[in-house]
Amino acid sequence: MRCRGNPRASARGGCQEVELHIVSEGLTLRPGESDPYQTALFQLLGVFAELEANMTRQRTRDGISARQQNEAYHHGPAPLGFEKDDGELIESGDYHDVVATLEMVQKDELSRRKAAKRLDCARSTVNRALERSELYGL
Repeated sequence: MRCRGNPRASARGGCQEVELHIVSEGLTLRPGESDPYQTALFQLLGVFAELEANMTRQRTRDGISARQQNEAYHHGPAPLGFEKDDGELIESGDYHDVVATLEMVQKDELSRRKAAKRLDCARSTVNRALERSELYGL
């Protein structure tokens, strides 16, 4: 076995050979041994680790897909000028200021940078708000 990339081992003067004891199974894996059973065990452990990772990815994909198909599920943060109440969008206290600022940007009376500063958000947030102009009656 190697201990690559271990700064503590390097500070002590290099890597040390380490035995792996799997107590529950009564197994001892020793570095440098060319035991076919040891090799097979490592390969088997690798196969099951890969299987578990693939199963986790599939469960994640299935969960995302199920949520996206559910119309009652509203994911992500609320758009600029809105807040969420039990998953439903409602106008926040600064909604009218947001609308007025976005109107000024649309009319080229205010830059997106200054609008972002005024609304205390990123320019990308202002851009997304302008792309969803139906939310603001623009």
